Amino acid sequence: MRVQVCIPHYFREHADPGDNPNGYGSLRSGARLQRSIALSRCITGLLNLQRAAETCQLNISRKSIDHLANSAEPLEIKISICTDGENRLDDVLDLYRNRIEVITLALDNPRELPLACRDHLIQKHGDADLLSYMEDDVVIHDPLFFDKLAWFHEKTNHQFSLMPHRYERIDAGSMETLMVDGPLSPDFIRQFSQPQANVANGQFRGVETVSFDIADNPHSGTFCLSQTQAALLRGSELPREGFVGPLETAATLTVLHRFPVMKPSRECWRFLRVEHGHPSFLHYINKLPHQAAS
Repeated sequence: MRVQVCIPHYFREHADPGDNPNGYGSLRSGARLQRSIALSRCITGLLNLQRAAETCQLNISRKSIDHLANSAEPLEIKISICTDGENRLDDVLDLYRNRIEVITLALDNPRELPLACRDHLIQKHGDADLLSYMEDDVVIHDPLFFDKLAWFHEKTNHQFSLMPHRYERIDAGSMETLMVDGPLSPDFIRQFSQPQANVANGQFRGVETVSFDIADNPHSGTFCLSQTQAALLRGSELPREGFVGPLETAATLTVLHRFPVMKPSRECWRFLRVEHGHPSFLHYINKLPHQAAS
């Protein structure tokens, strides 16, 4: 399976919080180290998902490299980092220069980098089996992440989009993780879809039974298209606004305007999840009231 990933990457520190009203990590003052770590984890996470035909072992006794056949289907991941050519973390990108492609996109407004990256992905990479857009602080840990998405696309005949749950680690007392993309206002989300719980279920690889919801918050900071879905979008006009800002429009409305978006039901949330590598929501833990989920 061939996967093409395109990541919009932008970093510019602002000393004045007024220049960053939405609190984006890429514009946060003093966040260079955190953004560098998040970007590195994002890229490394993707590289670790790749599967080739063989594994090599250093045989110290025989002073040789032994080759072992792998049984899993090969998974090739190509990573393109889209930038404006100026506002980027070059020291991090240089660490991966032999394993990623860095693309400079011409922009009239740097806020439109996510949209330009999305357009590049869909218009230029029709030969991939899966086309994935991913914000530069999204970290994948699941080695079967793309296998699950390919399975979902096949089972739904490419008529739906599946988004992962995005989380941040808490690790305080009894609290383990914070799922950061909880329910949106009904008045807002119903402009785009009609959320519904447990609309579908399936058994991944004959073992794990999973139920799915029409998402009450379709945002995840990432999306993944099958080759069939990408061809449909390639022939249509893609949205440039309409879902919060350009960043969210690129990551969410791109698919939401054409395909109903599902997520694993809350009790199955671990089936498909990604870590938000630069935490931005944990402060709510001490600001908002706590209650049992209904």
